[in-house]
Amino acid sequence: MRCPYCGATVRPGGRFCNQCGRRLNAETGDLSGAQQTQAQGPGQGQKVSTSLRPGDRLQNDRYVIKQILGEGGMGAVLLAEDTRLNNKLVVIKELISDSSDPAQLQEDVRNFKREVATLASVDHFLVPAVTDHFQEGSHYFMVQEYVAGENLEERLNRLGRPLSEDEVLVYASDILLVLEYLASRKPPIVHRDVKPANIIIGSNDGRAHLVDFGIARPDLAADAARKQTTALGTPGYAPPEQYQGKADPRSDLYALAATMHHLLTNRDPREHPPFVYPPVRTLNPRLSLEVEHLLTRALQNDITKRYQSASEMKQDVDQILEERFGLLGASLTTGAHPISRPRPQSGGFGHSSPTLPQRTSPSVSTMRGDPFTPLPPTLSSAAPQTPVPVTGPVQGQQQRQLWQPVQPQQPPQPRLPGKRSYTGQMLASFLLLLLVLILIAAIALGAFSGFRQRLQESGSSQGQGSATAPSTALPANINGIGAFTIKNAQGQPELLGLSDGSIIFDTTRPSGDASLKQQAAQSFKADNYAAAQSYLAQAIAEDSNDAEALIYQEDLRVMASGSPYLTLVIGAMLTGPDTDVGREALQGAYVAQREFNDSGGLNGLKLRLLIANSGSEDNYAGTVAQQIVQAAHKDSTIVGVMGWPFSSQTINAVGVLAQAQIPLVSGTASSDQLSGLSPYFFRVVPSNEGQASAGARYALQVLHAHRVAAFYDQGDSYSSSLFRDFRNAFTQEGGQIVVEEHYQRSNTSQLPVLLSDALGKNPDLIYFAGYASDITPLLKYLPTTGTFAHLPVLGGDALYQPQGYGNVRQVFARLHFTSFAYPDEWTYLGRPLPAFFSDYARLYSGNGQHSGYGYTRADFNTILAYDATETLLEGCRRALATAGSSQSLTGSKLRQALTTISGSGAIQGISGQISFASNGDPLDKAIVVLYVDAQGHIKINSVEGKFFK
Repeated sequence: MRCPYCGATVRPGGRFCNQCGRRLNAETGDLSGAQQTQAQGPGQGQKVSTSLRPGDRLQNDRYVIKQILGEGGMGAVLLAEDTRLNNKLVVIKELISDSSDPAQLQEDVRNFKREVATLASVDHFLVPAVTDHFQEGSHYFMVQEYVAGENLEERLNRLGRPLSEDEVLVYASDILLVLEYLASRKPPIVHRDVKPANIIIGSNDGRAHLVDFGIARPDLAADAARKQTTALGTPGYAPPEQYQGKADPRSDLYALAATMHHLLTNRDPREHPPFVYPPVRTLNPRLSLEVEHLLTRALQNDITKRYQSASEMKQDVDQILEERFGLLGASLTTGAHPISRPRPQSGGFGHSSPTLPQRTSPSVSTMRGDPFTPLPPTLSSAAPQTPVPVTGPVQGQQQRQLWQPVQPQQPPQPRLPGKRSYTGQMLASFLLLLLVLILIAAIALGAFSGFRQRLQESGSSQGQGSATAPSTALPANINGIGAFTIKNAQGQPELLGLSDGSIIFDTTRPSGDASLKQQAAQSFKADNYAAAQSYLAQAIAEDSNDAEALIYQEDLRVMASGSPYLTLVIGAMLTGPDTDVGREALQGAYVAQREFNDSGGLNGLKLRLLIANSGSEDNYAGTVAQQIVQAAHKDSTIVGVMGWPFSSQTINAVGVLAQAQIPLVSGTASSDQLSGLSPYFFRVVPSNEGQASAGARYALQVLHAHRVAAFYDQGDSYSSSLFRDFRNAFTQEGGQIVVEEHYQRSNTSQLPVLLSDALGKNPDLIYFAGYASDITPLLKYLPTTGTFAHLPVLGGDALYQPQGYGNVRQVFARLHFTSFAYPDEWTYLGRPLPAFFSDYARLYSGNGQHSGYGYTRADFNTILAYDATETLLEGCRRALATAGSSQSLTGSKLRQALTTISGSGAIQGISGQISFASNGDPLDKAIVVLYVDAQGHIKINSVEGKFFK
């Protein structure tokens, strides 16, 4: 049908003419359903349903249909599993050619094949790749990569409000990166249907992906006269010239600007006259004048007055991002060459990206990458303080290699300008090592005797108290990156060590497929980074809060970017009964890593993370710390460590790292023995004395308890110091400890017997100075009737487990905790939430399909690990700011910079103000007192100390 005003062909059912913009009345513009079908003909107006259903198989059983994503007049979109690629999810687009018109059938097939050909030639990581196409009967199928996420139309509908300006600009920068690539093709490719529904925000990477190239075409200048009547786009987003068959790459810029207008105002252009867009600030006054000017220019009807290239428009978008929000726009360039995502090859995942240097990949038990002979592994070996270069790639110069490849036949022996020969360096190194050994021996005999004594008093010395303690010596074949297996106290094997992505520790997650991560590690070791990325993406799609996989995925992106980077090591436990605590520590570190890298890093430096797993045996933290020292000998980008969550592990690691001048910042280790233990140790939580005093006051004033039965582990530094501090504070205020029950973390089966003994002393409160993983046997046998039916249990931060206590949930309401962080503190204190909380939910929510802790709500361990990582990064900023022209970063310079986080140099953490005293403890750090209500909800009783700067 035609417009009665200008004679242009109009869309059946449309309210406005696409050409002249005049309103159409019911008589001219609105046809009945029967008329629409007749006017459009078969295959256009009718909805043709696919005959496929979930469980059906295609291509000789290779593809198994899982879900029908959508159906329309031309076919269907299906979600399927590719059984040849470990059941990887893919999207299959089906063309149902049931038209009775042979010409229409031919045109449908031609358009479908053109889409396949167009997409097959597109090689960009923000565009789903075509991996297969085939025909079965009269139906044609195209297979594409699956992008897990939410399209922007769905997001807008879900929120019911405009998106924020910075969010829209970040997504626009991504799409402009794609349009820039499409315009660079020969001939250029015009998408012709950019709109919110065709932009998916990936749940794995948070990036904007452009999908649905169904009407995309190469822009053939020689064939400009050919009408493009079948490629009209979506009314409201498509520019005027597209309806005249004259679309070019500038048309996609218009459509993107219309999309941005919709996202920023929540005004749907399909419900208004076409080609009319009110200034955005008249609809959303919070928007900036800069973004209004940008959209005004991009939405010009005259194509010659718009932005003339995606690069030009992207420059303005990125400038607004940087100047108003301190963010850097999307960029995936190495020198002057864009990075392309490797294409899947037949029978496998293809070769590694050409932008990633090759490196050697020995077994899991060996260190790879450095051709130089390392110093002998010893605790007394200090890590070389080689500066980390801060400048990025320089035009015309060779870029810094991410790994040095091993040449096994003839190891390179580089000679630095103005330096002595390699042999001379070895001799000097030997003499230096001998001198260090003599110095260490002297220190061990005298000056540091107090240091060693406190380690012994803590109950954490290696092998203490057990004639059969397992050896914690580092295996001879481990020299930095690598793993080794031990048997824990329960006789179960655990894989410990230091990993850069070549080793997977967290293999017992309740969801997800550990084999995908294992395959990623194997691909990483084989230098097949594209396959490693693919496997990690699949693993994250199945388990969106797996921080181990997310960290390794981000590390690969950092390396692929070609930017220089600094490296921090995350010390945690990813095996054994306290694995959840280690997972939460990794989560906090990953949020800090993503925020740091997404904001552009530091003077061009990005952040890479390594993961150190010490498992359930505290003594092995010192062993793994030796690996970190050895790795730092080989990799000068390693400047600091965040960890460990538990005090006993931290104590074992501090001395090893301090001797190598590697600073350690802990998020949760609170044992009194750590105060002043080393000038290279800092923590963002106060010592146990602070939380024990708060707990004692709470017990007396709120719980009105005066007779306490205390449980603690004499051999555990955290437990024993927390108990002593509580006992001192409680008894000084008139309370009484009626019994001290000694349990062992490795033998919690004794707790029911100890509980029976304690109840015989008629207490009115149990104080449990231990860990959440230890207390379950005690809670299981806590009386629910009689005298002790409501006996409360109070503990410290290690007892606070937000997920509850599983099969003893019925007594969860008796628990009370002191802690160093809680996600509702900001709301409780009447302050707006910092970006960390929204970033956490965005990075871990799995597209909103999960809720609760670990997905949208951060655990206190996660918050504190984030604060510790941010503290290290702040130290790096200050160290580089004072480094002068050398612009170098070493562990010793980082330690010195951390000491400036004090007084007026304090920083605001998510858990409160962070200001270090001379002993490495935070000054007057906030402590929160929590309790569980009758419905099982954790709530705040009070916040003590200085929370805000």
